[in-house]
Amino acid sequence: MKVDRLHSLDAMRGILMLLGVYFHLAFNYRTSEKNGHIFFDWLIGQTHYFRMPAFFILAGFFGALLFYRRGAKKMILNRFKRIFLPLIIFLPIIHLFDIFGKNFSKFQEDNLGIFLSIKSTFTKTYSFWEMVPWEVTHHLWFLNFLFVMSLIVFISNKIFVETKINDKVKSLFSLLFNKPLLGLFLFCFSFGILMSLMNKNTTQGDAPWWSWTWFLVPGGIKSFIAFSFFYFIGWQIYHHRDSLSKLKIRRYFFIGVLYNILLYWALGFLFNNANKSQYDWWNYGFLESKEAWGWIPFERKKIEKKSVTFTVDMSNETVVKGEGEYPAVYIAINEDYGPSGLEMKNIGNGLWSVTAEIQKGTHNYFFRNGLYNEWNFDVGWESSKGLIAQGCNYSEHNVRRVLVEEKDLNLGVFCWSQCSDCEGNQIPSAFYKEPIKSKIIKKAFIFLWNFGIPLSIMFWIAVFIQLFNKPSKSLKYLSDSSYWIYIVHTIFLSFIPSLFYHIEMNVFLKFFINAIIVTLLCFLSYHYLVRKTLIGKLLNGKKYD
Repeated sequence: MKVDRLHSLDAMRGILMLLGVYFHLAFNYRTSEKNGHIFFDWLIGQTHYFRMPAFFILAGFFGALLFYRRGAKKMILNRFKRIFLPLIIFLPIIHLFDIFGKNFSKFQEDNLGIFLSIKSTFTKTYSFWEMVPWEVTHHLWFLNFLFVMSLIVFISNKIFVETKINDKVKSLFSLLFNKPLLGLFLFCFSFGILMSLMNKNTTQGDAPWWSWTWFLVPGGIKSFIAFSFFYFIGWQIYHHRDSLSKLKIRRYFFIGVLYNILLYWALGFLFNNANKSQYDWWNYGFLESKEAWGWIPFERKKIEKKSVTFTVDMSNETVVKGEGEYPAVYIAINEDYGPSGLEMKNIGNGLWSVTAEIQKGTHNYFFRNGLYNEWNFDVGWESSKGLIAQGCNYSEHNVRRVLVEEKDLNLGVFCWSQCSDCEGNQIPSAFYKEPIKSKIIKKAFIFLWNFGIPLSIMFWIAVFIQLFNKPSKSLKYLSDSSYWIYIVHTIFLSFIPSLFYHIEMNVFLKFFINAIIVTLLCFLSYHYLVRKTLIGKLLNGKKYD
């Protein structure tokens, strides 16, 4: 592809970054938030599905462009200036405003009023340690990943770029353009298999991808591998840039329609053999709203329920009322009873118990001291430290887990925050062993979820290649501004939505107004503070007169 066609992918990169603004804004209006709506859960899920993997494909493409035009040394120097330095420079500022924003939101929720909330936020005493981003990289985590990927390319230059291996890989990737059905299938299949082998639900998921030390944690390494896969794909697509015009919107659209039909048939089969998946949106369609069953030619099997009795010993704890009217202990089973959970009964001697009818399958549960109406994992829940120490912690939240099969169960008596009773005797029912069938079904869910990501990305690349293949001043401006906008948008999101917290307003109107305000502030700050300054030169490589 000629140089004058690269603005198509530049525009796509810019719009993907701008989409991140509304992705993060939507978190304020999820169903788990005050007056939230399911639409925003859907919006978050849909954009999160492909946005960052697509961005890493484009990053790989433009990384290869830089590498082959300027050489390895100039490429890594450019990546240091344009990626690593902005991360180091802007992260402390982002971190400070994140802390201020969280406190401002809390004061607003407490109904202190805007001016008193601002005053309380900036007059509050903060420790030095919490003001420095020792561990987190916030939403700039992708810069950390990209710079490490650039370092790997630089170091492995002679191995992977200057050998015959690279020629063979180039030939393989030509299938994406010369035999698009086969090439797309291999692309989708290889990523689905990769994620299944890593046993990783999503590219980010339950992993410290936001941490400086992601490489010390298996989940963080898996996230890096997943995104590196797309970076590598983008790098290889660069070698076939002259063939990008072969990508057809209609082709990927109809493939997507066929894929989704087959997908939902496969999901129907899996949901008839499992009580839930690892993916909230699929669970909503098949288990909560049950609308998905109307789209496929077979019905939901009736899954038998069993009686499960949970008992916890609170003799070493003081039972509190929390936000309730009286002291009580509760149990959260999956998310079936919301954050407040199911109230347990005091049966004497410090024991609290409840019996619930639960479908056969695997379920997470956790005890909570007092009634609370939010999922805040710092309030009321039993400590996960004891569970971790004794080895009965499961999922990313380190909660308890049980497998319900053919018999009714009696779980406990568990000591609060322990896998044992309060005399130190181990309770076998505290420990969960996953059946082989459950493992296979989970990997099948992972494969199906991730198989469609490359298809989504190729569809959107085709859209931009075919529809945005002419120079556009507005898209060029958007592309130039997008880096700054993505860096700075969370500063505005830390405060703007909280200003509307107690205003009674339609949630969609509230989202729209917030989106307009944040977007205007982002573009105004770019135009007057960045575009013609040294900041603009740092981010985009040049200043505009």
